[in-house]
Amino acid sequence: MSTQSEPERPDYPALYEAANNASLRSQKAYLNGMRWYIILTVTAAFLSIYIKESTEAGIFASILFLAVLGLTIFQAVKRYDRIWYNGRAVAESVKTRTWRFIMRAEPYSDCDNIDSVKKEFCNDLKEILEQNRTLGESLTHESVINETITENMLKIRSLNYTERLNYYITNRINEQRAWYFNKASKNKKNARNWFISLVLVNSVIVGLLLVEIGYQIYYLPTAGLMVIGSCILTWMQIKRYQDLATSYSLTAHEIGIIKSQNFQVIDEKTLSDYVKDAENAFSREHTQWVARKDRQ
Repeated sequence: MSTQSEPERPDYPALYEAANNASLRSQKAYLNGMRWYIILTVTAAFLSIYIKESTEAGIFASILFLAVLGLTIFQAVKRYDRIWYNGRAVAESVKTRTWRFIMRAEPYSDCDNIDSVKKEFCNDLKEILEQNRTLGESLTHESVINETITENMLKIRSLNYTERLNYYITNRINEQRAWYFNKASKNKKNARNWFISLVLVNSVIVGLLLVEIGYQIYYLPTAGLMVIGSCILTWMQIKRYQDLATSYSLTAHEIGIIKSQNFQVIDEKTLSDYVKDAENAFSREHTQWVARKDRQ
């Protein structure tokens, strides 16, 4: 039995915290902006139905459409979506580098001079930052005082390879597998619910159109429902629920396969290879996520 106490989960470098916070803030701002875009557009569309009957309705509809225009320009200028993606890319790159470092995996393998390994790790983080200079103005200063290489990171790195393997499986493999599984289930459920909503709205639209044709009634909210249907479709394309459900499910299964190969770890070299394969799988899925976002 090891005489060392079980280390806590690793304290990630200050750059990770800053990039992660920037990504989360920008994601929230972007999605909230899209929600308001949809709400304002739908409301304006319904008001426009009564323009012939009410001057006030026309005025309010015009104001709302101007608000939509202003929101569109604001989103285009701020580019919260790019900050969201770039911040996530930096955070995940730093995270995978951190796990390689604390596991003594390539390129931070065990050596007599720990200072040279620390230097290489810091240089890699500096390179990540240099490649994402546009993110600089979005990074907060609260985490600057945090260490790049924390005591807890060094504590984990000092464990023997068996202890590090167990730590990696518990805090990285199992954690990531559970995250991808839960996200896959959630996205699959959301994809189904939004698809059902789209079908229901379009069914009502068809019914209203038949009523208008058959009974010569032209004041039904058909146009407004058409806008709602378009907004639902737009939201589904933004969130890409089905694509994410499929991708996350595949990644969760891949992580499960990687976990089952831990019996092959018999020394420092095989542990390094094991960590490399796992981190490559995480990086590959994230690269695909960024590519999907870029295609939107």
